Amino acid sequence: MDLRKLRYFSHVVEARSISKAAETLHVAQPALSKSIQALEDAFGTPLLQRSAKGVATTEAGARLYEHCQIVFKQLDRARLDVRKSIERPSGVVTVGLPHSLMTVLALPMLQRTRARYPDVRIELKQEHTHVLGNNLRGGKLDFTIMATPHSASGLVCRPLVEEELLFVEPIPDGDGERGIHISFLEASSREFVLPSVGNGLRASAEGHFRARLLPLNVQYEVDAIALIVQCVEAGLGVSLLPGGCLSMDIDQGRVSAKPFAEGGCHRRIVLCHADEATLSPAAATVMALVEEVARELVISGQWLGARLSPKIAAVDLQATG
Repeated sequence: MDLRKLRYFSHVVEARSISKAAETLHVAQPALSKSIQALEDAFGTPLLQRSAKGVATTEAGARLYEHCQIVFKQLDRARLDVRKSIERPSGVVTVGLPHSLMTVLALPMLQRTRARYPDVRIELKQEHTHVLGNNLRGGKLDFTIMATPHSASGLVCRPLVEEELLFVEPIPDGDGERGIHISFLEASSREFVLPSVGNGLRASAEGHFRARLLPLNVQYEVDAIALIVQCVEAGLGVSLLPGGCLSMDIDQGRVSAKPFAEGGCHRRIVLCHADEATLSPAAATVMALVEEVARELVISGQWLGARLSPKIAAVDLQATG
């Protein structure tokens, strides 16, 4: 049923005149008459009684007018409800993050959301990148914050930050050589503690060494980031980790971290949602808040080794998968 025709019909009933209603609506009288006729054809019965004094409703027309008022009121309530949901979003937003981003982003995101949008409740799901992508496609998550997935098929991703991967080693004893940088060649001679095969961070590390035709000697496979740091601190090996999950450990003097002399050892962090999913006002609001929080963390230096990605529109990164 055409809502515009119903509104035209209601105006005619209230004005008791097609010509007066046409003047109020700024619609040509013949067009208004044609609209009423179309309604009567659709219902299969006359809705108005026309006379020299104007128009009056038939019994069917009176019933339709009553229903129109109910419909219009419901629409007004719907508009108000949608407007409120935008101005004051509410509901549950399920966000996925990999282990390596929890430390730097999770707490600031939760704190900012609670302070600004108290009616929004965030559920955080910590998984490996490939699991996060599958859960997005399966509708289990509203959006994710993760490194660019190996396969972005079915996802819409937009860049958030570029995060440098740092060489992590035990604190040198006494006057041991610390150095400001390390070369990939030198690093390739060391024994590494890294996540297991299939982990996105492991894939990034292998990719950087493979690109330089250098071996990567993985002595221990550990998926828990906190345990990797403990292993490095205990002298079981070195690692390659993003700066975002290392700030506290470095400040506490547990491990040492340095960039690669050649540069270029980084990964892109993106915001992703399923390409067929319609984000709720609450989810869209939290995504915007994540961008705001990330920007502040980078600018303030709290996100170690990160720089802002260029501000571009949402991009389907399927071609890079």
